[in-house]
Amino acid sequence: MEIKCSKKMYEISEEIKGLTGEARVLQKNGEIEKAKEKLGKISELKNEYETEKGLFEAEKMFSAVEEPDDSKQQKKTVAGASGEPEKDSAFIKAFRNRFGSYELNKSLMSEGSAANGGYTVPQDIQTKINAYKTDRFSFENYITKVNVKTNTGSRTYRKKNQSAPFSVVQEGAAIPLVGNPQYEIVGYEIKKFGGIIMVTNELFSDTAENIENELAMHFALCREDTINDQVLDILTDKAETALGGSLANVRTALITTLGGAYTPTSKIYTNDDGYAYLCNLQDSNNRDYFFYDPRTGGTPAISLGGRVIPVIQVPNSVLASTPAANNKTKMPFIMGDLKEAVHLFDRQQMSIKASDSATISYTQTVESEEETVSVSAFQNDMTFLRAYLRADFVQVDAASWLNCTITA
Repeated sequence: MEIKCSKKMYEISEEIKGLTGEARVLQKNGEIEKAKEKLGKISELKNEYETEKGLFEAEKMFSAVEEPDDSKQQKKTVAGASGEPEKDSAFIKAFRNRFGSYELNKSLMSEGSAANGGYTVPQDIQTKINAYKTDRFSFENYITKVNVKTNTGSRTYRKKNQSAPFSVVQEGAAIPLVGNPQYEIVGYEIKKFGGIIMVTNELFSDTAENIENELAMHFALCREDTINDQVLDILTDKAETALGGSLANVRTALITTLGGAYTPTSKIYTNDDGYAYLCNLQDSNNRDYFFYDPRTGGTPAISLGGRVIPVIQVPNSVLASTPAANNKTKMPFIMGDLKEAVHLFDRQQMSIKASDSATISYTQTVESEEETVSVSAFQNDMTFLRAYLRADFVQVDAASWLNCTITA
């Protein structure tokens, strides 16, 4: 009589039946959580049952296979630790008898071989777009932003240091002339900054993610990079002031070079290298010059007499150090009131538009030669995303900041 299941399979099936009945009763009594616990145990027993079933069927399949007499003379042995040859398992004997002279390692199904079973193993592939942690920074938060409605314009400023004391006038004498004030204008002329990304319509249709939001975020980062680039062009165009390697020189520059008009509202902008340099400065009693000001939420700062000068850490990727002689590093220290230094005249906030019918031309380099390429969105079944902003970045008060460096 053919045996249809093993003893273990029977025992597991009976246990599943019992748990199923108990779960049904719990469900009728409204004890849903306890019923779920029973279902969890049932699921575990089902897995155990399937494993036992597979083993049982494998043993049943190969139990009747016998080793031919001629193969007994040819079987290979492997010396074990005791020096005695190890016998092949019943499964390997049956495998060899069933498939002839094929070597086991060539026909074995495994996860490591794609064609021999590896393709059936699921992979954990996510289409969700993750973002690495980055130290983003924007100078937009520290300069003055002015919204304008015209493409060109100007602002009028009174020139500095024009006044003089009145002269002493004797009774009945003529009062002398006094110098009248002089003025100057700061003009702006709006420029357009922008870029285009080409996307196939298949990507828009097939992607599981909101690719439009992702590209909008990318454009926002490009806008931030544009502002940083334009502001730093102005700030670093000024002649450098070398401060040596002493904090006293930093304080002197703030107090005497910038002066009282700007020192109360000044900040120090340095990169990661400069920030680390300030962190390591100590006085003769090994006390840090650098501290965190509790009045401003723990903003790092240095003391300037009775004043506190905040220190803004700018990533090296935005504000880079430069190599100096003798394997030293020249670190940037931009000091001053940037709201007086740079004005951003914003004519139009960043605008993003899409087109599936436009044609664009761009230049690319192929084998050191430039060539112009024209692409039609309609013909190539694409969508072009265009982003741009209209603005101008203007130096206003040249005396309000210092472009300093410290070599260490």
